[in-house]
Amino acid sequence: MEAASDGTVLGTVVVTAEKRSQDVQKIGVAITAVSGDKLATIRIQQPLDLAAISSSLSTMNSTTDSTPLFLVRGVGLDDFNTNNSSGVGTYVDDVYESFPGFLTGALYDIDAVEVLKGPQGTLYGKNTAGGAINILSRQPTNQFEGYVDVDYSRWDTTELTAAVSGPINDSVKARLAATVTKQGEGYQTDIDTGEKYGKLDRGGVRSIFDIRLNDRLSLNLNAHLVYDNSTPSSPSTPNVEALAGPQPFPTAGRLDSPPGGTQVRVGGLPLFKHEQGVGAVAKLKSQFDAFSITSITAFDYFSDHSLENYDGYPAADNNWTKNFQQSQFSQEVRAASNSGGFIDWIVGAEYSENWYRCRDALDWTFVYGLATSITDSGKAITAANFTQTQQSEGLYAHAETHLSNQWTLVTGVRYSHDQVSFDGVTIDPTGLLTYAANGFSGPIVPNTVLAALDQTRSSQDVSYRDELDYRPMKSLLLYSSAATGYKGGIFYGQPAQTQADWNYVNPEHELTFELGVKSRLFSDSLEVNAAVFDTAIQDRQSSLSLWAGPVGTQPLIAGLGNVPRSRIDGAETDVRWRPVSGLTIELGTTYLHSRVTRTLTSDNGLALFTPVLVGQMLPDAPAWSGNWNIRYERPVAQNLRMYVQANDHYTGAEHPYLADPTTFGNEESLGARIGLASPTRHWDFSLWGSNLLDRRPLTYAFAGSEGQRVSFYQKPRSLGLDLNYTF
Repeated sequence: MEAASDGTVLGTVVVTAEKRSQDVQKIGVAITAVSGDKLATIRIQQPLDLAAISSSLSTMNSTTDSTPLFLVRGVGLDDFNTNNSSGVGTYVDDVYESFPGFLTGALYDIDAVEVLKGPQGTLYGKNTAGGAINILSRQPTNQFEGYVDVDYSRWDTTELTAAVSGPINDSVKARLAATVTKQGEGYQTDIDTGEKYGKLDRGGVRSIFDIRLNDRLSLNLNAHLVYDNSTPSSPSTPNVEALAGPQPFPTAGRLDSPPGGTQVRVGGLPLFKHEQGVGAVAKLKSQFDAFSITSITAFDYFSDHSLENYDGYPAADNNWTKNFQQSQFSQEVRAASNSGGFIDWIVGAEYSENWYRCRDALDWTFVYGLATSITDSGKAITAANFTQTQQSEGLYAHAETHLSNQWTLVTGVRYSHDQVSFDGVTIDPTGLLTYAANGFSGPIVPNTVLAALDQTRSSQDVSYRDELDYRPMKSLLLYSSAATGYKGGIFYGQPAQTQADWNYVNPEHELTFELGVKSRLFSDSLEVNAAVFDTAIQDRQSSLSLWAGPVGTQPLIAGLGNVPRSRIDGAETDVRWRPVSGLTIELGTTYLHSRVTRTLTSDNGLALFTPVLVGQMLPDAPAWSGNWNIRYERPVAQNLRMYVQANDHYTGAEHPYLADPTTFGNEESLGARIGLASPTRHWDFSLWGSNLLDRRPLTYAFAGSEGQRVSFYQKPRSLGLDLNYTF
């Protein structure tokens, strides 16, 4: 991470983005790297919050806190189903997290986060078409140390994080860290019942042992667990009353909810969440004179049982009962040369197995005209029971050839083979959904099969990276690159209303050309990095808004399909400036021109809600986004320092799916912190605020089954006090 510096000189930022420690300014890849201390001061509490550190990274919750989406430069994934993986590979302590559920836990005791932009298909493999995110935990220390951090804020929220680290004996070091968040009341109120929603109750613990087996061999063991028993928040809808059909009971003034997200209508639905996960990583490293060999073995398990009001109003429309379990096993072995030779090289092999079991159900009683009251439910159900398994193998090689002191040629190649199997069925347990869909005619047959699929598909890919770096002077790097990215094929994972909705979605491929510059100016007090890029996408995997049957006669549903051709070009800049001692200014801006370049007319025979035409903006790819962070600190007395900090992140308008005209975004959240710290006395006390302007933009929205706007809003303003004590 960033080395300490005095005065106006910016420190050196060291990253492991290319699986070795390097100065970020010497790597021909656009990278944002942030220390764990900075993440804490700007209140990055979950991977979902990481958009605040990089203008190129877009994040959003497509459900109520269980399916985070990540896109870099508009490339990633917009699917809200938990059996899928993002096109931005997220790695926690060198382990690829294959499912969204693994990325819902708290970020705590973090050493650094690195965001790599553009395809990372050689060193990192499949599902890194948009980029990669490395999350690195703090490691055991040579000296005994630790800290306790206590935070209290709005809604009677208490957060406690603590860690202790140090040597156990001459050959073993250990670190234990834990966090817990308890919220006394929810921030949302049901207009009709007074019930509270959006109440946090979550935590985690992690232990790391660093064992020196001999002079050349070391073993790092990491065991961790997370839990989340929160009461979910609820989306809302402002316009369903105008779109819902006639009902045998009054609905005017009883379905819609106002904008802002704090006043909702849930209809007495007992929302809940019970999530838990455990995992372990064993990292064995052998160091030789000319190279090292690293083996990483990992296993993770996660389960979720929850109930969401996914429709955003009190009637039974997309009331979603989730019940899934997922696990992953992975093994990587790589050899890397020691730095400093004519060629720095890395070669490796990977193998992984993923397993996902789903028993989800959606309640559609109101939508299909079967309700006798607003809260009537349980009559029209789609219930899915399926198992998905995946196997992946990869071989890769990466080389940095130092042609001279000024020129470096970077080449990389990876072969990937992936196989995914899907075996399951969706049924209509009561038979009433099928009866209603057939115009309330015909027999009522319980357990009618709506969709069944037993299929195995495989794919393979060869990814490459060619890069040329030119350093005309020590403080300036110019680079150009061509790189490919690949996202493996997948099956659509939500309960299906029709057989056509369950289908295999082909792999996605990207080709990106990039030109970039990294520079240090004015005696290393100003850092300016910039890049322009052009990405051609083949078979982009995208969520689509579809008609379940004949256009206009049956509900809208979501599906997953391939967009034949699309393109994104754009530019980004990142600036760090220390104009005077103690003052640091950081700015980031990204511009994207995203569009469909070949028309899409249907998905697996289902009609689109709205046409997908050439020139249409791609989902979750805002034209403009930006972020800034300003921090000033200075001594105010002997052994006492004061600091003030402000930060914000802006995201322009964007769409959730293709074939869905809904927009959201134009989002910002101003945060600030002011504090006093005594390094010699080991304490730091601060007052912080988030969303200080109390803006309530839409953080996510989509067209629901009636065509209504299901709306997720930014949380209201919060103020808090934080006390940190180190020892």
